[in-house]
Amino acid sequence: MKYILIVLLTLSSYGFDYQLKPVKVANDVYCFFGKLENINKANGGNMVNTCFVATKEGFVVIDSGPTYEYASQVFDQMQKIAKLPVKYVISTHEHDDHWLGNSFYKSKGASIVGPKAYDENVVVGMETRMQRVLGKELYGKTSIVKLDTVVDDNLTLTLGDKHFVIKQFVKHAHTEGDLVIHLEEERVVFAGDVVFNGRVTSIRDGSIIGSLKVLDYIDALKPKVIVGGHGSKTDVNATASLRNYLTDMKKEILEMIENDVSIHEITEKVIMPKYKEMKLYDVLHKSNVEHAYEELEMYDADDE
Repeated sequence: MKYILIVLLTLSSYGFDYQLKPVKVANDVYCFFGKLENINKANGGNMVNTCFVATKEGFVVIDSGPTYEYASQVFDQMQKIAKLPVKYVISTHEHDDHWLGNSFYKSKGASIVGPKAYDENVVVGMETRMQRVLGKELYGKTSIVKLDTVVDDNLTLTLGDKHFVIKQFVKHAHTEGDLVIHLEEERVVFAGDVVFNGRVTSIRDGSIIGSLKVLDYIDALKPKVIVGGHGSKTDVNATASLRNYLTDMKKEILEMIENDVSIHEITEKVIMPKYKEMKLYDVLHKSNVEHAYEELEMYDADDE
């Protein structure tokens, strides 16, 4: 409580300092890794990964983060690397922790790219989850802007010497229409929230079957670097912890369904103790089991 009070007093006097330090994950590719916790006022919503790529003609941002102020501070870090404009911002999916910095980049003249679900479900002026949790002071100048380019299937952007292949591998994974960005020559994949590591995912808006499929597609690209939406592991094994969690959950739930265990009993049966030490297990695991059960009740392996 004392720490939160200090943060808020600092905010009111100087503005929230996200203390951002870019991590170079590949040549010309930099990321900021958020905290493995839920949104709160003490972290200013900084629980998400965002990245930028430097090209000869400007920057491309992948996910703009939780607030206008966050994006502004990211931009300051970019300018220390090269005095270049931001040409494109790519939003990987419709969850607001990933795109509420878009309004800052729009004010700088960037073109905003994102999935069809964002275009359909994100309404200018609506109240966001981030707004409710952070409050007026922390939310600050943050606002919602519409997309300039909607990706319904795939798109390739070329800027300077870099080619960004943007694909929707499946219709429903972490959300409806998640985008995966592949820098082919550099063998770098920006996976958004179809990849988590270091903490438990949430499948409240997603599909356990679709999530496992898209992990297969990502691994088939044979990338050297995989940047997920949460967690700092970026090597070729970055998908492993999520794959194991979802695979084990699917197997256990299907066994329970076969044995006529009801949805009212399922969260007490599918505990998966080896994952208890993962961050946010206590917050998200039971909900994940319930959502997976509802999907797997109608599961037919022949449909995959």
